Amino acid sequence: MSTLDSLRRTIDGLKCSLERFMNNGSVDVGCCPLGWDPFTSSCFLFSRQSLSWHEARDFCNGQQGHLAVLLTDKDWDFVTRHTSGTFYWIGLTDERGSWEWVNQTPYAMNRRSEWMPGQPDAWTRHGLGLGDEDCAHLHFDGRLNDLHCSTRLRFVCQRHSVRS
Repeated sequence: MSTLDSLRRTIDGLKCSLERFMNNGSVDVGCCPLGWDPFTSSCFLFSRQSLSWHEARDFCNGQQGHLAVLLTDKDWDFVTRHTSGTFYWIGLTDERGSWEWVNQTPYAMNRRSEWMPGQPDAWTRHGLGLGDEDCAHLHFDGRLNDLHCSTRLRFVCQRHSVRS
């Protein structure tokens, strides 16, 4: 796998060099791998495939990233503009007892308007086995809903952009 990672980093670097050349030596934001969207100092991948929350987390980790962590209003607005109309997993979970991001940043529930009405509700009557709804996804309209982590949804990965 390290050969594939090395090849991926080489291609990312070449893409950055080409982008810098095409922009006369300047790039406003860092370069992102092919298929990823740059925004501020991050790159975002909006998946077309559906995976469980844990599978999506592992996929993003394998891409040198993580499920999206939306700490700023700008990041929140960027991601929700791109996910409108479809459910997408993001990196928010309460599997350890309180809501936190996949990078262990605590989630401050200071904007209740981020959640669908009545959410999060940790519903258990979903028929999906033991456990309640420990993973958060973006709903059709960009607000949050908690859902059983085994549900297969599209997902958003995030990683730092490359500066080379």
